[in-house]
Amino acid sequence: MALMTTAEVKSILGITTSEYDTNIAFFIPFVERDLIEYLNNGFQDGYVYRESAGQFALAPDTSTGDYITDGDSDFVNRGFTAGMDIIIQGGHSNGGKYNIAAVTASQLTLSEKGILIAQDQGDTKDDNYIGDIRISRVKWPIALKLPAAKMVWNLIDDAKPNDAISEKLDDYSITYAGSNAYPTKVINMLNKWRRPVFG
Repeated sequence: MALMTTAEVKSILGITTSEYDTNIAFFIPFVERDLIEYLNNGFQDGYVYRESAGQFALAPDTSTGDYITDGDSDFVNRGFTAGMDIIIQGGHSNGGKYNIAAVTASQLTLSEKGILIAQDQGDTKDDNYIGDIRISRVKWPIALKLPAAKMVWNLIDDAKPNDAISEKLDDYSITYAGSNAYPTKVINMLNKWRRPVFG
């Protein structure tokens, strides 16, 4: 499942009107991707995953949603369900977070459209071989919802005085974290989930 719903973001932030619902829903997936990249942590579930060296094919589809096929028809048996966030690791160019729109034993249809690059593990030509791929469920920590909700709001709301990152008195000037950078206090809340990058 997604890290959080629009209703959860509103509850955390104390928003009681529907004025920002569209914006909140729009920014949640962007914050999720920012979290994974910044923290170097895909929050992969060790129980719901599927690995293959030769049975996956990944394909873009701009009408119904990109899809991944499994020649062993093992997606349902491995616990994948509609609405689940997944991480693709391995292969070339298709790594990252995606959301499952529909599942059959042999196919994951994604919510994303036209994002995947066509790749087939069954194609053994040297220029097309994509190696091992692991698809895992994203298991978001519940406590991550608090800083993530604040990140969503930061992308919507104008900078506030408590978001100031520098201030100058002579010829008065102030710099805010603003809507293009998350406030330091929010970023500091994320450090416990951060994984080091080596090399």
